[in-house]
Amino acid sequence: MENAIYIGLSQQMALRRHMDITANNLANMTTTAFKSVAPVFQEFLSDEKQGTEISFVQDYGMYHDKSVGQITGTGRPLDLAISGDGFFSVQTDAGVRYTRNGNFKLDAEGFITTNSGDFLLDETGATIQMDLANPDIEVAADGTINLGGQQSTKLELMKFENDQLLKQEGNGYFNPDGAEAEPVEGIKILQGSLEGSNVNAILEMTSMIEIMRSYTSAQKLLDAEHDMQMKTIEELPSMN
Repeated sequence: MENAIYIGLSQQMALRRHMDITANNLANMTTTAFKSVAPVFQEFLSDEKQGTEISFVQDYGMYHDKSVGQITGTGRPLDLAISGDGFFSVQTDAGVRYTRNGNFKLDAEGFITTNSGDFLLDETGATIQMDLANPDIEVAADGTINLGGQQSTKLELMKFENDQLLKQEGNGYFNPDGAEAEPVEGIKILQGSLEGSNVNAILEMTSMIEIMRSYTSAQKLLDAEHDMQMKTIEELPSMN
């Protein structure tokens, strides 16, 4: 009898995980360059003493939807959007991280940073410092930045053979976690634009409704199994 309870609980745990991920997607509908996430589940077979196999639900991992969100013009010279597959490189206290959030700014010393204060990197892996005496910021489609006067540099734009290996962190960052990065070519940088979230609100809301229905069905199974056990306990003594 307990097998039905264990199966139902494993389903509810998986549904709880799915609901948390869906809620997080909806909460980031307006987050710049946010990539929606979907859980990945698989069947886990448990061998019983009687030789039968019991099928449980196992939380296997997550799938990151890397499709490009809608690109919107902002007019800000340090708002940069990537048209195509690739990531900006950012130097953080924890090491180099990758992001598609191109909402950058200048700090007091003229370095280009993210809103959290981390430094944008050029193709040599160095930080990028603008000439504060020259307020005009020009970024070419290939990522070349005019630093003022005759000086220029080029953004480090990277890609990954398997970007599903990247681990999503806060501030729109991705941790390579051992995944090998390589320079990307053939993409365009759109100055004065930002990439929006790729979350589809209608699909996420529909998914949330389906999760709630499935959770309710699993709970009914557990309630029915509990009632059966209680009835068995009550009736067994009278059979002696």
